Amino acid sequence: MRKRIRIPTRLISALLFCILAWAAGQIWTSSGGDPKGRQVLVTAVVDGDTIHVGRGWRHTRVRLIGVDTPETVHPKKPIEFFGPEASEFTKSSLAGKWVHLEFEPSDQIDAYGRLLAYVFMEDGTFFNRELVRMGYARAYTRFDFRYREDFRLVQGEARQARLGLWVAARQKGPPPIPAGGNIAGQEGPPSIPAEGKITGNVRSKIYHLPGQQHYTIPEEDKVYFATEGEAISAGYRRSKR
Repeated sequence: MRKRIRIPTRLISALLFCILAWAAGQIWTSSGGDPKGRQVLVTAVVDGDTIHVGRGWRHTRVRLIGVDTPETVHPKKPIEFFGPEASEFTKSSLAGKWVHLEFEPSDQIDAYGRLLAYVFMEDGTFFNRELVRMGYARAYTRFDFRYREDFRLVQGEARQARLGLWVAARQKGPPPIPAGGNIAGQEGPPSIPAEGKITGNVRSKIYHLPGQQHYTIPEEDKVYFATEGEAISAGYRRSKR
């Protein structure tokens, strides 16, 4: 008579638990629930550079690496120039869409607990780069990341083309000397009008006039305005010093 082998109930329960856990994990990942899965679903857009991914009972906030869009939801800052447009671009591009996330191996969570990621759309579009290329974001180059030099390059192209938030930029030199030499009643080359030398800092949203203490601004953060009115219309305020 063949002897029956009895499997302990605890072992059966443990095996069953493992199988169910594995199955649940597969469903969670494939449904967009795993923020580090191969594909995730964008469930909400906070602003131009911050989104939520996941589904069901869990949502993970994701901050896009290497970009900085103008503020629209900061509790201590006003809505900045071109911020609503950047938010709408991200919303129309990503909300309700499946995306693929990639990460920097050594830095995946920021100081606010947000997951740091590169976002790739289903058609292969690198969305972080697209924000910079189209002028919806500045390249955030304070910290190193693998695409930093490329982002700087496409930012320069967007500034040159005056796209998006760079629409008010004026990379001007001295005005041309009129035919015949000097302006009537003036000796030597004509002076540069003060309004043509107004510089704005894209990070602080402050503009400076010639002679002011902080007139010198790093080139990558600098924009030019023809008049103070143009700077104010673009969301900048005058420096106090």
